[in-house]
Amino acid sequence: MANSTQRVTAGLVFLGTRNFDIVRIGNRISMVLDWLDEQTTGLRILSDCEANLNSDHFVLRIEIQQDHKLSALSQPAEHFLALSLLQTDPEAPPQTQLALSVMAHVLRALHSTLAPDFVQWIHPLALLSHAEFLEAVTFQDEYEPAAPQAEIVPHPNAAAARCRLPDIELTHQALHARYVSESDAAPEDHVAGALRAVFRDSLETTPAATIQTDSIRESTAPLRLSVWILTITLGLFALPVAAALAIVNLMRGENLRLASQTAAMTGLFLTLQVNGATAQALQAMQDLLG
Repeated sequence: MANSTQRVTAGLVFLGTRNFDIVRIGNRISMVLDWLDEQTTGLRILSDCEANLNSDHFVLRIEIQQDHKLSALSQPAEHFLALSLLQTDPEAPPQTQLALSVMAHVLRALHSTLAPDFVQWIHPLALLSHAEFLEAVTFQDEYEPAAPQAEIVPHPNAAAARCRLPDIELTHQALHARYVSESDAAPEDHVAGALRAVFRDSLETTPAATIQTDSIRESTAPLRLSVWILTITLGLFALPVAAALAIVNLMRGENLRLASQTAAMTGLFLTLQVNGATAQALQAMQDLLG
């Protein structure tokens, strides 16, 4: 597999004939990305064998190939589920470590549901059997239980989980030394160790990946634009309320739920004022609260 600083490729190897549902595979990967706090922005099914999945930072290409030849196997694979992760913005700084972590978690999720015969990691000769890959990615320590395989549940350490990465340089050096100089070390041990490190490293995040807990900003531009449209519309009926909401949007971020609740409460009080029922509503509220 050809890999660069902005492109990472891997895949699942099936020696026997299998039936694949490209839509279910895409939805499964989308769940993994959401759990990793890498929000999915679109899933495009190109054919029964190809699909593109877009996220905040990457484009993941899914392709099912038949009679695929692998360097590490003597016979062609009946089916090969190829995964290619490409950075969305080619001019942005390479996020190689993040891409490797995302790819490792995607492979683990698909491995648990599709049960391939082999897993092709990012090196052409880094081929792990079903059992070897399972042993590598199900490694657990006392600090962090592994997420259930049946259902991926978001947790507050999602951003930290996607930043736990293997020592890629050491892994590639070890693989290169094994296959070029024919040393005695087993390549599967290096690959399994690198994958295992993805799921056992410290949960401490880097400053760039730290979650800003004081921000309520929506994650996508259309949602943020909707908040500002709602704020401007609200200003036509209640300018002071719209001004206060605009200040909140600027200081803490645009939040559609907050804007909707503000508009609903403003509409309620404007309706009461038009019908002269504000005093009665406040009295009823006071009686209800005792």
